[in-house]
Amino acid sequence: MTQATIRARIKVTLDTVTNKGLTHDYMRWVIDDTAFRDIAKTTISSTAQIRVWMIDYAGFTAESPWISRSTQALRVHTFILHGYMGLDDSAATAKTFAALAEAVCNALDDDATLNADALSKYTVACQLDIDHVLFYSNLCHHATIAVGVAEIV
Repeated sequence: MTQATIRARIKVTLDTVTNKGLTHDYMRWVIDDTAFRDIAKTTISSTAQIRVWMIDYAGFTAESPWISRSTQALRVHTFILHGYMGLDDSAATAKTFAALAEAVCNALDDDATLNADALSKYTVACQLDIDHVLFYSNLCHHATIAVGVAEIV
């Protein structure tokens, strides 16, 4: 699997998560509020809000497999998923966002198609971190999920 194939499969998996919001298969960058609304705002349960996921590729490491004497190498691709959700204390969005981020991790862990096609390291390398950021002047919950996917090349 190439990084492009893995990226596409991760997007398909993200799109299976209920109420996850918008998904982009690369990091989006905009310079004005109108463009920002187009890439990040959606309506969930009749409420317009920031709720978006973006997939970033961080590169790969190559390793010689110690389990085989073949000339094949192991390439471990690292993807960083960034999730953003508008913060609303009165709606307890911190709990909603934590559950949503966990649902994304669970979907990746349960993706039988990707796990069958690649030597997946999801169970080891799926790491979730949650913090808070200003996202185009909006206070948001922010999640980063690091995902490592290995392939034999």
